[in-house]
Amino acid sequence: MESYEITLINLHSHIESLAKIEVDEAESSDNICITAVINGQTVSAAKYGYFEAFQSFRDKVLSIGYGIKCNGSKINAVQSGMMATCAKIYLVEIGRQALLNQTAIIWDYADISSFPDSKEQQQFFQKWIYSLKKVDTDSQK
Repeated sequence: MESYEITLINLHSHIESLAKIEVDEAESSDNICITAVINGQTVSAAKYGYFEAFQSFRDKVLSIGYGIKCNGSKINAVQSGMMATCAKIYLVEIGRQALLNQTAIIWDYADISSFPDSKEQQQFFQKWIYSLKKVDTDSQK
């Protein structure tokens, strides 16, 4: 069981606060389980992949009016299948392949003011994938 301290921001009042999250990294089940108590409410999510579990957790946190100020909340956060059991992600750029120097830890603090949900991150991911195909096609001309 891992514990992380994260920074939350109330999306209405813009007041920041700290919260402690507990992450069962597939130690007691096949799933990554994330739990926190936020403003007296227990929020939890469990999925097979780490980033999927984070996204589910983050969407629940968004639904109660809070954003998480961390790398995983960035629109350009993606995770490869080989990283699915760890807290590492890539912070990718349109038109550029993911590189090792673009890795980050999901929970590390990020000074952000935009808090996309999973659907918006998936749309960015599709746009990024398409941009790589376009770059590859353009380079073959």
